[in-house]
Amino acid sequence: MATRVSGSRVRRYSSAGTLMGAMAIAFGVGSAAYLAGQKISPAPVREHYKAFVPEFNSVEVPVPVRPVPAGTFVRDIKTRLESFPDHQIPKGALRDLRLMGDSVTLVALPGGLPIMEANIGNQEEATNPILGRIPPGMRAMTVKVDATSAVEGWARSGSVIDVLLIEKARTTVIAERVRVISAERSLAPIDVSHGNTGSVPSTATLLVTQEQCLAINTAVPLGRIAFALRSAKDEDSWRDTRFSSEDLSLTKKSVVKTRIDGVVAFGQGAQRKQYALVDGAWIPTESLPTGFQLGVARAEGGALDAN
Repeated sequence: MATRVSGSRVRRYSSAGTLMGAMAIAFGVGSAAYLAGQKISPAPVREHYKAFVPEFNSVEVPVPVRPVPAGTFVRDIKTRLESFPDHQIPKGALRDLRLMGDSVTLVALPGGLPIMEANIGNQEEATNPILGRIPPGMRAMTVKVDATSAVEGWARSGSVIDVLLIEKARTTVIAERVRVISAERSLAPIDVSHGNTGSVPSTATLLVTQEQCLAINTAVPLGRIAFALRSAKDEDSWRDTRFSSEDLSLTKKSVVKTRIDGVVAFGQGAQRKQYALVDGAWIPTESLPTGFQLGVARAEGGALDAN
């Protein structure tokens, strides 16, 4: 047994204890070497992505600080410059009001929004609201109406109509898809709240093309003008624009006397076609007269029957 002398105290270590300590040290060293030889994957690194924010050109546009009543001079409108992306500014928005000082607002303007050129006009347009509703190239004209011609008064401001000329022996469509601007000097549409449909107007002002204006005014002395109310979504034209008293008689199954000068038939079965010579013209017929003789026969509903 080894003996260690330290001053006056003597410590003794057994050989077994020394062996155990050496083994612990060896195990620790070996474990460190093993771990050092292994490939340890590093902890995953979280990647940071930056959000892509598109850049737009911004434009400063004058906007009213507060709502503006109709009829206000542009020079009296208190405005501020507001930045808007260039692509979001509506077409027709005014970007400089310096040249519009003598103009007035035709309608009430909201605050904080661009001022549209279509809502600005001269003093005459402000005092006569009908002028602001007439696009360039169009015309406004007034016609007299009654309960029948104005469709019981349902043809009011905003309605889309067709204009008819009613004469003694025929009716003609003289203007299609015409918009009613006002009825009895009222620009408001029909208010159906509480069952209120208003009174039947005596006059109606129409927004028409130049050609329609000439056609309607030419038709007025010839007969009576009537409206045919149509849906605002209906873009179809009339199949027939004229209907006469003669056309009306053809729709009736009346018995008339006609001179038949000859008959002829072609083909067999379903392909068979028959014609009668009536007043010098060959017309198709569903049946041939029985015991045909030159003379007078009856034509009823398009089929010829012998006397």
